[in-house]
Amino acid sequence: MGAGLMLMALVLSAAVPAPADGDGAVVALVKDGDQHCVPDRSLCLEIPVTEDGAGAAELRVTSPASDAPTSIALPGFDDAGAQELWPNLIAAKGGDGAPRYLVGILGRQNAMYSGGGGSAARLHLFELGSAPGSTGLGEEVLNIVWDGSLMIRACFSEQDMKDRLEACHDEYDFAATLTAAPDDGGWWPALTYRAAATTFPRTARRSEDNSAVRLKRADLVRAPDPRCSYDRVLHYNPATSRYEMDRPAPDCSDYTTP
Repeated sequence: MGAGLMLMALVLSAAVPAPADGDGAVVALVKDGDQHCVPDRSLCLEIPVTEDGAGAAELRVTSPASDAPTSIALPGFDDAGAQELWPNLIAAKGGDGAPRYLVGILGRQNAMYSGGGGSAARLHLFELGSAPGSTGLGEEVLNIVWDGSLMIRACFSEQDMKDRLEACHDEYDFAATLTAAPDDGGWWPALTYRAAATTFPRTARRSEDNSAVRLKRADLVRAPDPRCSYDRVLHYNPATSRYEMDRPAPDCSDYTTP
């Protein structure tokens, strides 16, 4: 994760108020060795890492009710390479009062190119069936852009270096969070999706040739992109069995496509 992406994640976290008691739809998982567990350790999840450092295409689920971990094959995602566990769960209660969970899988793309590179991920949410003998993933209920960090080479000559004050890369960062939204009575809780995008230098535009821009010292700051920094509310629609935004999101592929 790039420095800009880490900074935005901290800003987003600080800007989101802590949920009130009883409003904990988004449960932060606790790291326990290679696993991520709910706070009472009644459920632990892991995507094993292979020898080459990539995530294996399976999810391991451990709970006190099972004698051994259960391995669940993960679905493949279009144009995505490594799969990572989202270190949170979306929690709700069933009719019998037992907890129900949505588990998140991050499908990540990485790209390298001359003088730069990028990484981006989409968040996929699936219902986790955890009853004894029926542990598995249900249908996907959400597929949404999650993060992006790109560095594009912008100096091709000594004159470019002088004109850009040696800031020879344009940087584009995007980060999102999910938090609990006011209860709408749905089968799955309503969620607030918050996205933030920044550029460095502040004049950078990915669709333009920025090497010809002569920078000033005042340009050497990380600046927010108001168009791709936005909030949306996600409601679960039982007719489609998916989460839907309260209004369309802007096209921010300049930040989320490596």
